[in-house]
Amino acid sequence: MLKRVLTASSIVVLLLIGMLPPASAQTPETSPQTPLESLDASQINDEQLDKFSQAILQLLTIEQQFQDSIKQAIEGQGFSQERFAEIYQATLQAEGNPAAQGNLNISPEEQQKFAQIMEEGNQIQEESKARQDQALASLGLDMDRFNEMGRVIKQNPELQQEVRTRLEELIKQ
Repeated sequence: MLKRVLTASSIVVLLLIGMLPPASAQTPETSPQTPLESLDASQINDEQLDKFSQAILQLLTIEQQFQDSIKQAIEGQGFSQERFAEIYQATLQAEGNPAAQGNLNISPEEQQKFAQIMEEGNQIQEESKARQDQALASLGLDMDRFNEMGRVIKQNPELQQEVRTRLEELIKQ
């Protein structure tokens, strides 16, 4: 029961702050050439709210699986999540700064393991993105339409409440 409440709370928080899983971010290569017809609240009906709610739940499930897979990849190389984060941050800071690269304090073995994790992480992310696209397509949506609906719902407290109610019902099932 507590898990369901926490899950519902997480969903509501994600909806309210407009966050989507990282793997669902729209990249320039996948952006359509023609703009979407802009939606407003009056154009979102019950069927669309149902689809949107189902999509949120499916995308969050995929996101959780993505995070679990990344965690397994990190731990599979013998890193703690903290050490991986340290190396990742140091690598980001050193990008474009050759002088800082010598000060990373990362052993060659860690560098190799880090590179393997990053390669595996990219593959996991691609698979996750494909699963997200497939989940949305099964509901008759695509990422652009989902994001547009999310934008409209985020701006409308009544629609937000409708989505919360539908999510709670889906979680109870």
